[in-house]
Amino acid sequence: MNVSSVKQGSRMGVIFSTIVFTLTVGVATAGMAQSNPVELTPPSSLGSEETVMPVGDTPVRQSPSASEVQIQNLAGINLDTIGVLSPDKGGFNRDLWYGMDRQELENLLVKLSVTTSSPATRDIMRRVLLTGADVPEGENGKLVTIRAKLLADMGDFSGVARLMGALPGMVSHKELLRIEVDTRLLTGDNARACELAQLYMADESSSYWQKVFIFCQALGGQHDAAALGVSLLHEMGARDNVFYTLIDHLAVGGKVPVIDSLSDPKPLHLALARAAKVRFPSDTIESNLPGVLRAIAISPNASTELRLEAAERAEVAGALPVDALRQIYASIQFNQDELSSPLANVTRRSGPMSRALLYRASLMQTVPSAQAIALSRALTMARSGGRYASTARAFLPVLSRVTPSSNLAWFAPEAIRAFLITERHSEAMAWFETLKQGAENNKKLTNELTSLMPIARLSGFAGAMDWDLKNLVLWQEIIKKSTEDKDVARNRAALLGAVFDALGNVVPNEYWVPLVAGPERLGVLAPHPALWFRLNAAAERAHVGETILLSLVIMGNGGPDSVETAVLHRLLTALRTVGLEKEAREIALEAAVSAGL
Repeated sequence: MNVSSVKQGSRMGVIFSTIVFTLTVGVATAGMAQSNPVELTPPSSLGSEETVMPVGDTPVRQSPSASEVQIQNLAGINLDTIGVLSPDKGGFNRDLWYGMDRQELENLLVKLSVTTSSPATRDIMRRVLLTGADVPEGENGKLVTIRAKLLADMGDFSGVARLMGALPGMVSHKELLRIEVDTRLLTGDNARACELAQLYMADESSSYWQKVFIFCQALGGQHDAAALGVSLLHEMGARDNVFYTLIDHLAVGGKVPVIDSLSDPKPLHLALARAAKVRFPSDTIESNLPGVLRAIAISPNASTELRLEAAERAEVAGALPVDALRQIYASIQFNQDELSSPLANVTRRSGPMSRALLYRASLMQTVPSAQAIALSRALTMARSGGRYASTARAFLPVLSRVTPSSNLAWFAPEAIRAFLITERHSEAMAWFETLKQGAENNKKLTNELTSLMPIARLSGFAGAMDWDLKNLVLWQEIIKKSTEDKDVARNRAALLGAVFDALGNVVPNEYWVPLVAGPERLGVLAPHPALWFRLNAAAERAHVGETILLSLVIMGNGGPDSVETAVLHRLLTALRTVGLEKEAREIALEAAVSAGL
């Protein structure tokens, strides 16, 4: 059939607007009741078909039904100024973007990394995106769309729902509606996604909305109408073999198809695979978007190891509640030999599976020393894999069950670090006292105590507030002797001195003297000079929003541990200059922990 693209689009628009009303809200809801989110409980095995969803992590906005929707006249309403956070609710002032050019604001926002593993930078970014603030003049709705898309990609679906819920009425904005539909599909809320698709299809014939609508028809049992839609998509030349394969299986059933590759999964692909009970291929996890990783983690359509890897990465990125990761750990089946001798078996497993094994084993143990050994191994392994903070959060319930005692003084340094990084200072204090008592007659524990003090001071730990920075020289000597690679020891010492200085502390001059010895140059990536000079100017002029965005862009995916020490020093100084003392301290602590301190 030879039809021009224009005529095809018109024809499809007419056909879809005609058949759109065949999918009533009642039929759609009845046909998709099984897709509503349910509470996450440990399944008997990860291979079950049970749907698992983290509690309290799904959108809360109630989308209106077709009969309730009112499209408001938005003349005079600047959507880009709308937000849900103010200073008294954890946000920033309304003059957040004061001094910024509109184009620069848009450019910096789209450069933000949604995959950062840094909780501190992610928290700042989330607060910025949810803050209601005055903006430079420009296309109405563009900035709020960028903000909503970033929140969705971060996996902050509750944030997306709150931001959408603050918009006046049911905003007739194609991109915002698409973001909400994708969010619904990723969280398993197909009924709401289909209500929104029904609202929009009458005036839209793009392939995205047509595919969503066809999916909704198939879920509602309207397979003939779905088949008609598929044929029209073929006529238009729309290519998406995964979509066609999954829709066909959803309609006719039969042998479950095998999807060989899905390295760039869209929310609709994941929702379709879940509905059709088709396994995700191993390359699905190549998508590093936290929202997609979360969807893989909670789906029974992935293999055990795929779900676990996705769950750990989603938790690190802040897209999955740590309770959900713990429940997935607890649901994995191991044989009795593995559970009885976990330390002998962890090396035979991947990193995520080894942590799951140690988690299960530590839960079963009742002897404190055995629990401490399993915890120590898990945290040590996580440090080398860059997942120390995440592992500390996941193992926190087990860690809290181990009572400090003189027999476990050897475990005190690890316990203190884990409690400090999870902000459980009262529990850290009990272990701190144990370590101090043990250090009275044990040189090794004395050195351990000295090594801990800078991190404890950075975290604001009460037990370290009297610690004098003059002791940094002694700390440096201990680190030099205990670290095999002298360049690593030198770099760690330089980092620690830099962050203390950036936070307004006086670092003794003699601390820097021994660090002069060694290589004069470091082979590191530096930020573009334009970003560097803009950061300096923004901080000097007290442009808070601009300083935040430039700092986040410079840190990129890797967060504070990915930038060179001198750059980190400048970032922390800039944040403190515009009044973000607490945020600077949190970033400094993360950088120190990531450096192995």
